Amino acid sequence: MSESSVISSLREKRLELTGILESLEREVNARRADLEHLDATIGLFDPDNIPVAVQPLRRPPRNDWFRPGECRRRIHDVLREATDPMTTREIVERIMAASHLPSDDARVRELIHKTVLGSLNRATDTIERTQAAGSVAWRVI
Repeated sequence: MSESSVISSLREKRLELTGILESLEREVNARRADLEHLDATIGLFDPDNIPVAVQPLRRPPRNDWFRPGECRRRIHDVLREATDPMTTREIVERIMAASHLPSDDARVRELIHKTVLGSLNRATDTIERTQAAGSVAWRVI
């Protein structure tokens, strides 16, 4: 009796995930070995220095659309050209058009909207939040 295509596909997916997990486990083991070597090297230079468990440095996740600082620069470019305060949606549409990003993909638009909104909320020293026609709008100070 032959397997159904569903079972066959699920087994292939399981094999794929197993391979990914094994690869990640090898990577984790390599990084642990790197830490042990660093600790040993620190011990050579300072024998009294005992490495303690510390909070690791977290790298902020990067997105695929903007390099660090680019989103805020694009926001400023759009707002400098505007004569009136602009809504977040208008800013996102202009940035997507200028960056040649697909405007018909709702998921991409939503993620870029979140990125732009976060940048707008952090740029309180140069961008002002205002109320315009019952909705939030933004303008350069």
